[in-house]
Amino acid sequence: MNCNGCCLAFVDMPPGKRGKYLGFVAHEIKNPLATALWSCDLLKRMEGPDRSGERAEKMIDVSLRALRRMRRLIDDYFTIERLLEGGYELRREQIGLKDLIAPVLQQLNDKEGIPTDSWSLEVGDLRTTCDSDMVRKALKAAFEYVAKASPKPRLSITARPGPVLLVRAETLPQPLLPPDPEDRASGDPTGAALGFALASRILEAHGGSIEERDGALALLLPA
Repeated sequence: MNCNGCCLAFVDMPPGKRGKYLGFVAHEIKNPLATALWSCDLLKRMEGPDRSGERAEKMIDVSLRALRRMRRLIDDYFTIERLLEGGYELRREQIGLKDLIAPVLQQLNDKEGIPTDSWSLEVGDLRTTCDSDMVRKALKAAFEYVAKASPKPRLSITARPGPVLLVRAETLPQPLLPPDPEDRASGDPTGAALGFALASRILEAHGGSIEERDGALALLLPA
């Protein structure tokens, strides 16, 4: 994401709508920021030979995890802010649900460490018209939210005309529709604390929504 563009969009927002989650994000980044600074300070204090040793590698990994957590929080925050203000020009295209979802599952498996090979995907030939890149962000956040409720998640994703995606798992988050980020426990180690809010905003920008339906998380996509 181009941070300069996000910052400019944020500055142009009307005062009453700026920073819906600003206080929350400021609170969330304190711990990973402190962790990254602490790790870098330790690295700086190490003698030359030690900086290439196992301990140094661990410090680097700790710093990178903390920085990635902060980056995701900030990226999600600015995306939500721009969506609230209509700051995105959605590039709508017709796409099959299989083609829309497949890269999301691959990304969760390869980059987020969430195995998706055993997940069930039954969407038939249904299609939707949307900004595919943006909706994939929403799907990734929603699937990740459901998957984190189980130590060995095996999601079932089925589609109904609408189209509507119904996401089920043996263990579902409780509650299925979480409260606003400010009203629930903080400290997600991956920086995904705004993920569900981001997914909701993206689908709302397309005229869709997220709701609970038939004991599943229902993602209402544009027709």
